[in-house]
Amino acid sequence: MKSAIRSLWRLGLLAALCVVPSAFAQDTVVLTGAGGFAWDGIYISPYYGTVDGVPNTQVICDDFADESQLNGKPWNANITQLSSLSVSTLGNTLWGAYYSGSQSTQTIINWYEEAAWLTLGLLAQTPKSADRAYYSYAIWAVFDPGGVLSWLSSHNDTAACNFIFGAGNNCKTTNLTAGALLLTAQNSYMNGNYSNFLIITPLASNGQVCTPWSGNCPSQEFFEIVAEGGTAAMYLLLASLSCFGAMLLRSRRQRAAH
Repeated sequence: MKSAIRSLWRLGLLAALCVVPSAFAQDTVVLTGAGGFAWDGIYISPYYGTVDGVPNTQVICDDFADESQLNGKPWNANITQLSSLSVSTLGNTLWGAYYSGSQSTQTIINWYEEAAWLTLGLLAQTPKSADRAYYSYAIWAVFDPGGVLSWLSSHNDTAACNFIFGAGNNCKTTNLTAGALLLTAQNSYMNGNYSNFLIITPLASNGQVCTPWSGNCPSQEFFEIVAEGGTAAMYLLLASLSCFGAMLLRSRRQRAAH
């Protein structure tokens, strides 16, 4: 009887965990390609990887604080639906976990939506163009403006600074002025539709969300846009079904053992 109760309790716990992927899941990712286009010494999005066993998945980086390696090694990640970001899910993301003590939940969600708006803009630019590079740096600057400004300044790329931070910036300040791409993103992101966006957040070796600038991230954080005709929620629902399948298999094995 006690064994049956323990089995039911375990099934209940697993079922509860399987409900979570409606907004959040865990998966394995391998970065496989850097897109072949560098600007100021850094490869520009989009990149490519194998996500949940699906090869050649296009991903867009939002993380200027960490590094990614094309070494064929898989890493574990939280995958969170952008449109589901809230107090309860934001800690599953890189910037949500990092900025939670200094910024409000809504501010961080707004940043992710600004980066998503810029991501759509990036994909609309001509491949391997200066504008696509500027959009890529602008996505990074949403979360790390100082790091981006410093890097562009070290490469004397005043054109990029002026495009991203505003006319006359000349890589001197992160304060935004008229014409700044980041200012346009701040004024426009609320009109976008980001229901197909997933946030792929790397986990450190201890299984926790890694900390930017710490060196404990196996990769950078990325966006994935689910193909037209599908939704991010459907992707995570499939993860839920996989979880229930594993739970059912475990239950059958336990009964067989008994």
